[in-house]
Amino acid sequence: MTEAVAEADLPRTRRINTSEGVKLVTRFLVPLALAWSALSVPLAELGVAGEAMDRIRATGVLRAPFPDLWPPAVIRQPNGEIDGYDVEVLREIGRRIGAKIEYVKNSDGSVITWDEQTSGKWQGKYDIVVGGMSPTAKRAEHLSFPAIYRYGMAVLAVNRTNNEIKTPADASRKRIGVLKSSTHEKYLKREDPGILGAPPITYQIDDPVIVEFDHEEGAYDALSGGKIDGTINTLAVILELIKQGRPLKVVGQPLSRLPSCIAILPGDEDFAALVKKTVDDMRSDGTLMALSLKWYQYDMITP
Repeated sequence: MTEAVAEADLPRTRRINTSEGVKLVTRFLVPLALAWSALSVPLAELGVAGEAMDRIRATGVLRAPFPDLWPPAVIRQPNGEIDGYDVEVLREIGRRIGAKIEYVKNSDGSVITWDEQTSGKWQGKYDIVVGGMSPTAKRAEHLSFPAIYRYGMAVLAVNRTNNEIKTPADASRKRIGVLKSSTHEKYLKREDPGILGAPPITYQIDDPVIVEFDHEEGAYDALSGGKIDGTINTLAVILELIKQGRPLKVVGQPLSRLPSCIAILPGDEDFAALVKKTVDDMRSDGTLMALSLKWYQYDMITP
């Protein structure tokens, strides 16, 4: 069953995305791969391009949704500025293609939801999402995934005072909070995430009460406050939250391992090729590994 969170009970804050890790077949990850050349040139040197590339080239700006806090992929520095692995990856992509990064919000100042980002209904507000998105077959119907930029393991976390849930199976029929439309929610619903090349998933939690959050930080707050029994997120995120003082602990072995991809809208082959080649270069020259070690202290980029 699925339960929506009443605002009076569980205040919603900013989303953090999360979904990650397993090797994909290239033809699924990059449907246009056979048509792409080894392109890695500044925007000004590109020829005919699609709508996104034309706009980026004309303005010199690469737009992305303002990210939710998702440590260590996205953190807030003491001065209020955001930083983290995902932030630095996007920043480096912008630097290499000669575009300034601009984070955008909704017209009312609210943070764009993960549900919208995964739906592909971007309405021209932004050009790219670097937010730990898993490339599912359903999402591939309206999004393009030109590059994997990290992997991660999903785990179950509970409040550290909880002595009843000692294994994932013990969370059966408990209130588990997850980001709406995430692969973690699919796990709880026992829905195949549709990622080609992934091994079969062994489901360990039966009939949970699913508590949906528009933004993942709401799940952190709810679990810390004892308002839900558990949450599913990547191991790196949970470990970082514990490091920050959140009263959480990991239960049992990882539930799954999925890849995180950069997402753009389909139909812009030049933009997709540029993103792919830029990330490939960042991988081959050691930049992605250096950022992984900086923010995670271990390898998050090797399948």
